[in-house]
Amino acid sequence: MMRREESAYVAFGQYWLQARQQETTRLWMTNIICAVFAGLLGVLAWRGLSYWYIAAFGLSLALFGFFMNHSLRVLMVRYARVAGALMDSELGLGDYRRFVEGSDKKGVRRAWETLWSVHIAFVLLYAFAIGGWGALLAMTRGTIDWFVIFTFAALTLSSLLFYFVFLWPREREAETQPIVSEKRQRERRKFSQADGEDDCT
Repeated sequence: MMRREESAYVAFGQYWLQARQQETTRLWMTNIICAVFAGLLGVLAWRGLSYWYIAAFGLSLALFGFFMNHSLRVLMVRYARVAGALMDSELGLGDYRRFVEGSDKKGVRRAWETLWSVHIAFVLLYAFAIGGWGALLAMTRGTIDWFVIFTFAALTLSSLLFYFVFLWPREREAETQPIVSEKRQRERRKFSQADGEDDCT
């Protein structure tokens, strides 16, 4: 039968691997989506025409990547935080904050590192992709140039606004919510106090 430290080490390894898997999945999915984008643009350049269904497919793929990026980020943070808690409380090796940027800093530096991260770079990539494919879709309908530019700017900014209003709070919640419930924490404190009293007696 494994000792408590050995069990904690095994659990830490599993959560660590899960967090890394989410990060790797996001990277490879983005690589594949960008390769498909390049292929679609290559077809448009080769044919010399813009087809609405190609632009619509590119827009749909950009939206898929936008939400996929958010979902994988939430899972990645949750797995990493559990791994960090196990590393700190059970293994005694200190807090592990690999996936949560700016957690140990304050002020402007914390705000900057929390805002600008690899994750935000993915968000910007997909926001620009949504704007770009939306503008190309508008272009296929024979609209005037200023409307195409407006479509690009409006969709890009709307995507970013949607992210910061609806998706960003969920990611912040995943970074800050208690890993152990308050009830469980109270039970552990009572158990620790009872052990301390038994040792004194």
